[in-house]
Amino acid sequence: MSGLEKIPVKRETSIDLFKGLLVIGMVYCHSLQFFSDQQIYPAGQRWIDVINLLTFSGFVFSFGYVSQLAYYGKSFRQAAPRMLLTGIKMLIAFWLSGAAYRLLIDGRPLGWEGIKPILLVQEMPGWSEFLISFAYLTFMGLVLFAPLKWAVRRKSAGFLIALLLLGTTFIPYGAIHAVKLGPLLGTRDFASFPVVPYFPYYLIGMLFAKYRTGWDWRVLAGAAAASGLFAWRWLGAEDGLLPERFPPSVWWILGPAVLLYGYYLLARLLERFSDGLLARSPYPVRLFRPLEAMGSNVLWFLLMSNLLIFAIAASQRTYGFMIPPGTAFGVTLILLAIIGYSLWIMRPGRPAGKRDRSDRSGSR
Repeated sequence: MSGLEKIPVKRETSIDLFKGLLVIGMVYCHSLQFFSDQQIYPAGQRWIDVINLLTFSGFVFSFGYVSQLAYYGKSFRQAAPRMLLTGIKMLIAFWLSGAAYRLLIDGRPLGWEGIKPILLVQEMPGWSEFLISFAYLTFMGLVLFAPLKWAVRRKSAGFLIALLLLGTTFIPYGAIHAVKLGPLLGTRDFASFPVVPYFPYYLIGMLFAKYRTGWDWRVLAGAAAASGLFAWRWLGAEDGLLPERFPPSVWWILGPAVLLYGYYLLARLLERFSDGLLARSPYPVRLFRPLEAMGSNVLWFLLMSNLLIFAIAASQRTYGFMIPPGTAFGVTLILLAIIGYSLWIMRPGRPAGKRDRSDRSGSR
């Protein structure tokens, strides 16, 4: 279930590496939130804040990037079935994660009355909101297929539209109470990742893919200015709190720009370094293959990490342990290794294991 990035064309390793870095950050953030105590270990809260700032915007950017490569270079008739299937996979992931949260964390039975509100998006289970937002993002990209292709073909218009979309952060969030509208527009009733305010990153991701953007001082200047406005707002706040995240303020949307551009350039650098080593090595093994695997199977890693974390957290209530940030990172790596192994054993064409000795003729 890798719907977030299933591409029917040659993959770009750098964007997989970029997404892999985001996966590590998101799973680490969830590990800190569930298994650590930020009052006892305040350093954990600083990691959570940075990861929260980067992660969803980064995934929206990468989703726009891979969608441009996979879908928007094709006709609507060719792209629509794949986009629809991707959106359905994400919706199923939301249902599974939401049901697991209700059962393992809330301790609610999973009868029809418990599952129905999740299936109909009448309730928003914790730590599953981002999955329904990805589904909305896919369907929105499908509905706006033609306008988005038009905008990306006109680079200046595309960046201008992305800039104008920042105005959607001034939506009167307090007037939105329908649960189904929260992941689209935003609300103050529950935590949500509304795709309309975050949509500038989707469009910018499309533009980066279309024009193969790499190092560009103009991009760096624009990203630094955006993050500078975030820092100005944050440092100037009387309460010292970060700009509003749920629902996102314009400052929150602008905040991660320069760090994400740094992530993007780092991923391209890692790709070149890996390719250089591969060219000189007699062994056809990519140095950052585990990171690539996370990036090329984002949905599987995010869903399975949620299920594992919920299950561990349910037992944590019994045993009552709390761990420091360093140990939480170790837990993160273990979880990612388990999920990676689950992918390996399911991959098509994997050589079958050795037959059991008892299957051989003339068994003892």
